[in-house]
Amino acid sequence: MLFESGAITFRTSSPFKFTSGILSPVYSDNRLLISDVKKREEITDFFIERIKKLKKFDVIAAVATAGIPHASLVAQKLKLPLVYVRTSKKGHGLENQVEGRIKRRQTAVVIEDLVSTGQSSTQTVKALRKLGANADNLFAIFTYNLNAANENFKKNKINFQALCSLETAVGVAKENGYLKKEQVKTILEWANDPKNWAKKMGFA
Repeated sequence: MLFESGAITFRTSSPFKFTSGILSPVYSDNRLLISDVKKREEITDFFIERIKKLKKFDVIAAVATAGIPHASLVAQKLKLPLVYVRTSKKGHGLENQVEGRIKRRQTAVVIEDLVSTGQSSTQTVKALRKLGANADNLFAIFTYNLNAANENFKKNKINFQALCSLETAVGVAKENGYLKKEQVKTILEWANDPKNWAKKMGFA
């Protein structure tokens, strides 16, 4: 799915720069998926299938902004309320961090498009819990499966599932001839130590 839509790109010789400043040999632009009707439906069905396995769910919560389109489709199909959560409060108006209505003790299912360090997802969960909601389950389209994210989720008791992981994407890419063995090694080395990878490779 990610390859067909052109969402995921590997570039081991000229890495991408994340907002955090980290250089990466792989980048997943999941926003491209919102323009593909078939892919949108597949993603929505993936989320719904897993959400229905949960014991309770009252509200769908999107991580702003990239999680909003997918969360909206899920909420509509499940006939559930929708809220979206910013990483921080607005600096004007009502200064809300959570937009929409959610009540105390309601159970929110969080939807994100991509997880790197898990920081924005964790902030979303914390914001919902601060309002008295139960927020323990997080779903995403893609995860880089970094240790930082796994530690964040474990520390904050967040159950996480993703449609696709970096390891899976790399495996498919290699199998289809998109990546050579050495490139696979380079990408997995980055995933194991993203902060120091660029320096080791001579990019910084």
